[in-house]
Amino acid sequence: MTEIFNNIRYLMLPVFMIIGIEYILIALYYFFYYRKKPSDQKKQIHIRKLFIGAVFIGYIIFVLELTIFGRGTSHYLQMNLQPFSGYIDAWKKYSLRDLQNCIFNILMFVPLGVFLPLMNSKFKKIKWLLLVVVSATLSIETYQTLSGSGIFELDDLMNNLLGGIIGYQLYRLGASITHHKKVKIKSLVGNLAIPLLMGLIFVGMNIVYAQQEFGHLAINAYTKSNMSDVHVSTSLELSSLPTVAPVYRKIIKNDGVEDLLQQKLGFSELSEQVYSGDREILLKDKAGFQYTLFISSEGNWSLKENNYTPGQTSFSGKESMIVKAKAMMDDFGILPQDAEMTVMETGEFEWNLQDSPNLNTDYWTGDILLDLKQDGSVSSLEYNLHKHQFKREVNILSPAEVYERIKNGDFPQIKYNALVNEEDLVIKQGDQLDIKLIELSYMYDTKGFYQPIYKISGKYNGNDWFTLIQARQ
Repeated sequence: MTEIFNNIRYLMLPVFMIIGIEYILIALYYFFYYRKKPSDQKKQIHIRKLFIGAVFIGYIIFVLELTIFGRGTSHYLQMNLQPFSGYIDAWKKYSLRDLQNCIFNILMFVPLGVFLPLMNSKFKKIKWLLLVVVSATLSIETYQTLSGSGIFELDDLMNNLLGGIIGYQLYRLGASITHHKKVKIKSLVGNLAIPLLMGLIFVGMNIVYAQQEFGHLAINAYTKSNMSDVHVSTSLELSSLPTVAPVYRKIIKNDGVEDLLQQKLGFSELSEQVYSGDREILLKDKAGFQYTLFISSEGNWSLKENNYTPGQTSFSGKESMIVKAKAMMDDFGILPQDAEMTVMETGEFEWNLQDSPNLNTDYWTGDILLDLKQDGSVSSLEYNLHKHQFKREVNILSPAEVYERIKNGDFPQIKYNALVNEEDLVIKQGDQLDIKLIELSYMYDTKGFYQPIYKISGKYNGNDWFTLIQARQ
């Protein structure tokens, strides 16, 4: 949200400047020209409409900044005509980042529904207002499609139209309050019906999501491929027997990290900053050297001296440094018992725990990196360990069922190479798809569960290809 507000603030700067210049010009016109004209030569001007018009021009500039100015050209002639695709993707990923695009497209056209009736009585009839909203949206979408700066999406048209209607209803509500000098319940409910309905739907979705045992996997946000006349083959012997796999929960525990470092290394805290759940803490040791401690909301943390350069450990006293490194880790008490130590070529020390799914027990995975100075004090310490807590076993698809899903087009199209164009991912009539490998893997869902998935790889028209499918039934 901080990033969003910063971007909006950046975009609003030229808007405020333009509106300010317009207001100055209006004031100059009024005081130095209009006011001095004889009364019989004055044409009636509506100052209120002039000021509203100035804000409206600023609003148009803001919309153009969002939709046209400064955009790249990586989506040439691409279209998405599937209705509600943005909402479906956001739900399947349970992602605010995906939903915000839909919300922004609604909010972006709310002011248009308010401004037009205020400036011209013709737009008090909703049919004319909707005509302008649709025309403006089609113009923006067509420009983006032809210039490659965006994708023509049916969702954008629907969301912009919805935003214009909401703005029009807000105008009617304001007009009703102004006319009757009070808030009428019938007018309030009637004109806020759409936002209220959307709020109820959003609350309902959150209730449904909260009742689910597991979260959503991002790979489930896709449209089904048309596999008509597509040749799908494999030389694999695919089992059709029912099978199970464990599901784990990622345990995040980074509380008390700064207390541990202050206690064990004698650090003192100088300052702290918080960014979207992540924390950055400035520390100082007894010798006066400053360190930065970064604690991620994902459970990882890193400590680095501000003048840090990798590989400060000397190989001349290698054995003694190894002893110091092991003693320091023992003193910290942050290493699982089965962590294996490795001395890297750079002189850093690494403790690594391999990912070991398919165990019906808790296990740790990740690594810790330690770099020491010549005197044995810490230069940097990176903690990337986390615990997988065994939840329970779940029934999963058999490899034969996964293959059937591929044949039916029930899989996501994943851009596996930055050089691959979007149109090359669309499977079409006459294509050849040869499945070489179907293997079980794991992926985090939106609730932090480590769920089984299938990784499928092979050849698509002779080129390397892969996709991912949720294994849990």
